[in-house]
Amino acid sequence: MPLDAVFPGAETSATSDPKETVPGPDAADRTRCPGQLPSGPHCDGLVPWTDLLPDAFVPASGARRLVGGYLLTMPKQAGNQAPPESSAGTKVVTFTLVDLAAGDPGGLVDYLDVAFRACARATPSTVAGVGALVGTVRSEYGAGSAEVVLLRRGTHLVWAALDGSGWEPGEQQRALAVLVARLL
Repeated sequence: MPLDAVFPGAETSATSDPKETVPGPDAADRTRCPGQLPSGPHCDGLVPWTDLLPDAFVPASGARRLVGGYLLTMPKQAGNQAPPESSAGTKVVTFTLVDLAAGDPGGLVDYLDVAFRACARATPSTVAGVGALVGTVRSEYGAGSAEVVLLRRGTHLVWAALDGSGWEPGEQQRALAVLVARLL
């Protein structure tokens, strides 16, 4: 994800190198690599509310690939070494791309639909021309709430959280448009 496309002109910023998780050689053999998504979402956890680490999530969901990362920007504050989560004006985009296996054998689409509606009170919407579920969760960066979005196009799913208190009008829509253009 290009930081400049999401946060043009950012003074102080950081990105993560996207972390990719793919199924191991035994992932298709359920006797050697068991796992499944929980029967219901764990709404007290983080998106996607499974409480599974990526290495367990990939075989449980039947995903072919999972890629996650983040982009962060905060106002330039001379001499201030405050952590981003306590800095006013911080903006953060966390994202996860999932490539689904044909037929969605792990039932991930249905699981995420239930989880987003239950845990984020998400409702159907359109984001950058793509059908989406959009809801809110508690902010991790002092903003009160963060917007969470689930997007799907074909065998690609993307969920993202837009958090922080420094968003100007239109910036979240631009960030989501970049996600759609780059990840779907």
